[in-house]
Amino acid sequence: MLQYITETAARALIESEVRANTVKNSTDFANHLIDTGRIAYDVARQIMEKHPSLAPQINPDWLRVEGYFHDFGKIKEGGNYHEVSTAHTLLTSGEEMGLVTGGSHAERIQALKGIALIVPPDFALFEALGEYDYPEGAVYPDDIGKFKDRVEQLRRDLSYNGNPLTIEEFALPFKLDQQIGLYADLTNVNGKRVSVSERVAEIAERYGSPGKFYDPLYAGLVKRIRPRIMVVGNTIEALLQ
Repeated sequence: MLQYITETAARALIESEVRANTVKNSTDFANHLIDTGRIAYDVARQIMEKHPSLAPQINPDWLRVEGYFHDFGKIKEGGNYHEVSTAHTLLTSGEEMGLVTGGSHAERIQALKGIALIVPPDFALFEALGEYDYPEGAVYPDDIGKFKDRVEQLRRDLSYNGNPLTIEEFALPFKLDQQIGLYADLTNVNGKRVSVSERVAEIAERYGSPGKFYDPLYAGLVKRIRPRIMVVGNTIEALLQ
């Protein structure tokens, strides 16, 4: 029987990696990830209870683990294309990290594949990759080179039909579990629950105003994606009614 990493173990792993690799506040960083995992799990269970027909599309444990680690790639490689490094790490090193234990090796890999597939549609990856002009149109041309091989590997390895995922299938939240994961990420900040609209506004303000986080390119991406992000938020909110 498969078992998934506990919240306590996930926090310890996250904080250890942060302390070893960055100057980030390990507790603050871990808090957001843990909160996201909790919210994703709770939202998944509520939707399954309210809409039993949707249950086959949702795995609360996968969503919980994905939430715990959805920003893990930021620790060693920064924010640009962190969704790619995170998904790749979870898929290729998840067993070693103890994210999934028990069961057979094949069952563990299948679970890690499901968890990793939730990660890429995290916020603005589709646009950052260059949308339909990937990779030539990548928003971060100086960085895309070191991620391109991993993008291609993930497009192959996360496919369920033998054909590589298209860029849309890889980086947009078409699946319900991906939408729940994105919703969970965007409804908590600094330990507080907020609406998706408030969170998007907070991100736009943080990166669009001169200061520590100022990044006008990213702020522009936030404005571009707001309409589709709001659709995801409204969809999940409707399912929770």
